[in-house]
Amino acid sequence: MNNLVITAVLSMASLAIFFAAVLAFADKKLKVQEDPRVSDVFDLLPHVNCGACGYLSCHDFAEHVVMEGEEPLKCRVLGEESKEKLLDYLGKDREESFPYLPLIRCSARTEHKPAMADYKGIQTCRGAALVFSGGMECEFGCIGMGDCARACPFGAIEMKEGLPEVNAEKCTGCGKCVQACPKNIITMAEKRHEKLYYVACSTHDGALRVRKICKSGCIACGICEKMSKEGFFALKDNLSREDISKQGKQEEVDEVAAKCPTRVIKVI
Repeated sequence: MNNLVITAVLSMASLAIFFAAVLAFADKKLKVQEDPRVSDVFDLLPHVNCGACGYLSCHDFAEHVVMEGEEPLKCRVLGEESKEKLLDYLGKDREESFPYLPLIRCSARTEHKPAMADYKGIQTCRGAALVFSGGMECEFGCIGMGDCARACPFGAIEMKEGLPEVNAEKCTGCGKCVQACPKNIITMAEKRHEKLYYVACSTHDGALRVRKICKSGCIACGICEKMSKEGFFALKDNLSREDISKQGKQEEVDEVAAKCPTRVIKVI
């Protein structure tokens, strides 16, 4: 019996050594040599694999930058020093870039979110969105369970009174929060001026219903549009929206924003 066990063990060990040798030989002979520039570019990237550039990982992005000439500044997570080093390495000129920030298209905190039902399901925005928006009266607003905050790899979003708040200093503009929000109330925008004005509401309900169910919603009064001679704001489908490309005249935009009766025009 002992001889049988010893024979079996030796046989398995021999097979293991044989296959290990085969794999080592195959690895050496079949190994694809990577362009060393890919490794150099990868070392200059943040290694967070956020996917904001549109590629699967930082290494995948590095390969496309080196092999296909992809725009290196598609990586929005790069710090200023890393940008300089990467552009210098690739021999590219430094181009002007702007912060890319998420805009929270809702202003309603917990106290301004009346419920039509008591939701007892899974405590995530995505789960609640499947059941009448978690029982909220407003079908367009933030559910407030923090999926966006949990998705942020940089800790740039904090939930306060049922509404996400973005720390612009920590935010890298990766867009993970946009993907996480089932209500599509988060959009991304470049901050090209000292201040960025935007409408923090997503409702398309009429004014009467908005006044009934939300004290923080756009009532489509049209004041912002009428005051916007340059087209800073415009109404469409019971909702005001900003034109960020026309916000160069900051003082004029500020005057318009100050006249909003429900204070849904926010500024970063």
